[in-house]
Amino acid sequence: MNQLVDPIAVTQFRKQLRKAVAGAKEDWSASRRLVSPDLVCETIQRLTAALAGSNLDPSIRKALLEALLPGKSAGLQGIAGERLREITGLNPTKSVRNLCVLMGLAQSMRMPVAGISQQEVEEAASSTGNPFDLLLTADVASVMDFGAGDLTFEEQLVAGYLPRLEAAGKELTLHCLDRLDLADEASSLVQAGRERLQNLRQHPSSRLQFRFFSRQDMFAVQKVATVCPRYTIAVCHSPASPTFAYEPSRLSKEAIDRRLRETKGEFRRVPLGGRTVLEVRHGGEWLTFPDWKFDVYGPLALLDLLSRSGKLCILGAVDTEVFWEILSQLLPEESARPREVFYAEENVRKYFGVIYETLERLAVGERTVLKEVRCDIPRVLGVEAEQGQRYGFRYVEVRRGALFPGMPTGRTAYVFEHMTREAAPWFLTLVPSV
Repeated sequence: MNQLVDPIAVTQFRKQLRKAVAGAKEDWSASRRLVSPDLVCETIQRLTAALAGSNLDPSIRKALLEALLPGKSAGLQGIAGERLREITGLNPTKSVRNLCVLMGLAQSMRMPVAGISQQEVEEAASSTGNPFDLLLTADVASVMDFGAGDLTFEEQLVAGYLPRLEAAGKELTLHCLDRLDLADEASSLVQAGRERLQNLRQHPSSRLQFRFFSRQDMFAVQKVATVCPRYTIAVCHSPASPTFAYEPSRLSKEAIDRRLRETKGEFRRVPLGGRTVLEVRHGGEWLTFPDWKFDVYGPLALLDLLSRSGKLCILGAVDTEVFWEILSQLLPEESARPREVFYAEENVRKYFGVIYETLERLAVGERTVLKEVRCDIPRVLGVEAEQGQRYGFRYVEVRRGALFPGMPTGRTAYVFEHMTREAAPWFLTLVPSV
């Protein structure tokens, strides 16, 4: 045995591992799916992320990560099998399965995934004015909301769909996450969200499976053990600016920083009370925000996340700046993605051509379907990005406006209705190819 790892720590860890598996027979059975060829690289990626944030003995944690990390791209064959066996006493396959049980990853495989095909999803989305109605026809009704805010959408979704699902003898799985913690803040907005959170958690229906993940970065969702492998619908309301307003693959960091200073003002990150915060100059004072406020991921990251997370993807109340950036990544023409150019009212016609003319004519409430959609969108998240994988959407519908009859929505959609000087926002319905 490698002497860098304390033998006593190894003995204690193996005992902990055996105990975890012995008490979770269903999870152990479900873990078989996690090591299947189509999921194993993603599983190892999620597992290493979970281990890295765990409270295991530091020497055990380090040894496990060293053994597992090559498997993020090469699967079980890439794992340092003998090194892993020194710690777990098991072969690579059993080691990964046991570790998934220990870290809680196997729980997600027990959650049902809709068996409806992507062709059936497209047919449903294209034949109805309300994409959320897919919940009524799919064999599994599940939703993940990325960036839930004050839970206005969740409240409306439950009120509008749970009674009909109950009448059909079906359950509604509703998961949502946000970087904020509704228990921490004292604003009226957060207070309203806190009340909704309590109501949803205490909802009397046994048919509602509700979970809220607070202080959670959406791009680290793989670390959450109890998320579904894939939801029927993945939704993001009012994708944030500047987070998704600029695409790093076509805009340099220097250009983005200049743009932020031009539009938002001078900013800096400084330590405060044991943490880092973002300070933005407004007039003669510095205003304080969370340090991630100006983190820029871009639309490729958002589209990648949604396409993995939902069989149907919905983006609601998208402001114009973010919309043009998202649209540029959905169009097949490379000319729609110029380098070091920020989209503005005076140049979007040049880069988007005919589709711009079509969209410009849309009145609020009207919609159109993109005739051609890019089929080689690069993955930018996880091991798939490292492998250069690409994907596409088989159906993209764009409609103008924020509020639509019978459709649940987030709080910002109502804010748009009162912003008469702002251009009407956009709503996108997307069906991933696979």
